[in-house]
Amino acid sequence: MISSFRKEFQKVDHHTESKKEQTMKQRLYWFSVLAAFLAALSLSGPAMAAGKQVPFKGRSSGVVTVTNVSYPFVTTRVVGEGEATHLGHFTLTAEAVVDVSLPGGPAAGSWTLTAANGDQLYVTFVAYGIDPTHGHGDFTIVGGTGRFQGATGSYTQLITFATAPGSSPSTAYTDVLQGTISFGHQ
Repeated sequence: MISSFRKEFQKVDHHTESKKEQTMKQRLYWFSVLAAFLAALSLSGPAMAAGKQVPFKGRSSGVVTVTNVSYPFVTTRVVGEGEATHLGHFTLTAEAVVDVSLPGGPAAGSWTLTAANGDQLYVTFVAYGIDPTHGHGDFTIVGGTGRFQGATGSYTQLITFATAPGSSPSTAYTDVLQGTISFGHQ
């Protein structure tokens, strides 16, 4: 009887250790995402001060597709297109990781906006849900190619989903963005 109890206790203890390991890995992951975001902000700071900030506004729409689920993290891929000042018509691709265990499902990732001539604008972001079909993101411009090489700036994005993210493998979205951009080679 005692032997049976010890075996069950060891199973529970091992399960608890696995959960602790998973929690530590999750915290380490989010810490590294936050560190990368802060590094991008600190690197863009001096460049932003050096260049003239000009308005940056636009809209886009597309599809968000779940590519991997490893609870509590959901990895998504975003594909879309839009119009924005200084970009004109653009396409976008993005990768985002969402922590579905926390209220508002905070997300972090990177976007690439590609202008019609192929010049690219690189952006990192941190976002959160406002309600099941709306979200808000804080985006930091961290460079690019062509006319966007050395670009810096930031913008906010308000996003509307056709259905609550996660309720199906993919959902359509529309967004509005507004902020400022500074070009690195003026």
